[in-house]
Amino acid sequence: MPTLDAAARARLLLAATVFVPALALVPFGGWALGVVAPLTVYGWFRRRVRFGDYLGAWAIGMAWAGLLSLGVVLLVYLAPEAAARGVVYGEPYREEMFGWIATGAGREATPAEFLPQHLLHLGAFVLLTWASGGYLGLVLGAFLVAYMSYFVGTYAVAVDAMVLGPVVAWVPWSVLRVAAFVLLGAVFARPLLVREPWPFARREAVLLGLALSGIVGDLVIKTVAAPAYGLFLRHFGGGF
Repeated sequence: MPTLDAAARARLLLAATVFVPALALVPFGGWALGVVAPLTVYGWFRRRVRFGDYLGAWAIGMAWAGLLSLGVVLLVYLAPEAAARGVVYGEPYREEMFGWIATGAGREATPAEFLPQHLLHLGAFVLLTWASGGYLGLVLGAFLVAYMSYFVGTYAVAVDAMVLGPVVAWVPWSVLRVAAFVLLGAVFARPLLVREPWPFARREAVLLGLALSGIVGDLVIKTVAAPAYGLFLRHFGGGF
């Protein structure tokens, strides 16, 4: 009987990410979701980082984040009550985002409120990534993607648009932030994985500059576009 090679096994394990949010169906499963989710990608991600294939690690990380988001959206659609109970910080974030869409007010449209939160997440992500060779950064990323995806799923259900709804509810600046975080994770996971305190040169500087430009772009786009985009989401939902 033919056996799967390592690459095929890695792809199958990555594809299994979409099922990880089902952990929210069991008690304390929402916390397990964040801790377990990186297991489906970390081995592949770690190998790419060790080889210095940062863009390969970034692509794998983005695929993982997309599959995790899809799993949460499906959970919201198939088991909304369990999702509400199980996704950590899901309901508070949904209420915050729905309030922003309905009124135009709230943290999403207020730089003085969202900037400290974003900087806290950024600092925690970099430190956790550096200290754990990337694993704990992925854990934090899993929690962030899960609760943002919970809002995406609940919005899609609320406006009865399960195909296009998740696409528009993943606001552009959040997608840019996820992409920037994954690239930062690929770079800052390397020191521990290769056992060098600062294994960075010109190439890493370019990638870090690209990631930081994404972080800045996230903040600028959010500041400028959030009021109009909230109105768009309100109209897309028929008045919401």
